Amino acid sequence: MKKPELIPVSVLTGFLGSGKTTVLNRVLKQKGMENTAVIVNEFGEVGIDHLLVETALEGAMLLESGCVCCSIRGDLVDTLEMLRVRRDRGEIPRFDRVVLETTGLADPAPVLQTLMKEPTVVRCYRLNGIVATVDAVNGLAQLDQEEIALKQAALAGRLLLTKTDMARPEQIAKLEARLRALNPGATVAHVINGEAAPGLLFDDGNYDPAVVGGDGDDWLPAATYQDHEHDHEQDHADHVHGDDIQTFCLSRDRPVSWPALRTWLDSLTSLRGSDLLRVKGIVNTGDSGGPLILHGVQHVFHPPRRLADWPDGDRRTRIVCITRGIGRESLSNALEVSIGHHDNHGNHDKRNQG
Repeated sequence: MKKPELIPVSVLTGFLGSGKTTVLNRVLKQKGMENTAVIVNEFGEVGIDHLLVETALEGAMLLESGCVCCSIRGDLVDTLEMLRVRRDRGEIPRFDRVVLETTGLADPAPVLQTLMKEPTVVRCYRLNGIVATVDAVNGLAQLDQEEIALKQAALAGRLLLTKTDMARPEQIAKLEARLRALNPGATVAHVINGEAAPGLLFDDGNYDPAVVGGDGDDWLPAATYQDHEHDHEQDHADHVHGDDIQTFCLSRDRPVSWPALRTWLDSLTSLRGSDLLRVKGIVNTGDSGGPLILHGVQHVFHPPRRLADWPDGDRRTRIVCITRGIGRESLSNALEVSIGHHDNHGNHDKRNQG
């Protein structure tokens, strides 16, 4: 029996007033977006203009566009399950995708963790990607003053710069430079008056290792992280962040065994999980076949996936970390300790067997 295809969920976040709802409203009016379910936080701005008024979970609305919408009235797990049940019963139209709009003051990490790990959710849904809107006029000040704005941008796979028609070119350039230093792996697009192609919200698909393309070519763009890795140390004393969020890439030429890597990750998540904002890696375990694809948000990691082959000739392990208050050296040293421990343990076992 063929396994049912999982429904992709895109998370739309961004600080207050950055234009999330305007972008979503414009996208949903475009052709082909009819089979979209929309979830909005009940404490958020009034969603999708006048159409989203205090809608109870039991009475999901059918919008004029044909989209199904409901407000979160409790746990996200219950919301997603209710939508699925009502769809399967024919009480609401079938939907092919879900977009979840968070409030402007929301930390997106718990939402991502729910979509990555909660058993009831992962049976029917998969996390497709996270998109963050950033106000081109006020974005720099918000990144300086609001930790949530920083975290939203750091966790995103795609950044939408809104109100670029109202900002000065030098403002936009400075904001882009800061965002690329904060999150070098995210793609950046400009949006004016909320006009965005649907693909900017729904075609990310680079958050779940299970749906990475066969060769993993776009999982960890080598040039993006190599350049950042070499430049970051010398610039760190006066880096553009102005905060304790750092982005760096740990590289290792020799293979890393999965037991050693798992020990390292278990230690990090148990001791500093809340400060390990995002980890994304391609790992050479020394086994036959391709590398392991690794991805996690704070305490929660997707099950690692092994590619059939390497995407290119670079066989190094590369693990990109976005952290809060954790430096490259401490993570690198901890990884080496884990590797050394398992190497020594393995050699000890071999001597005993001999």
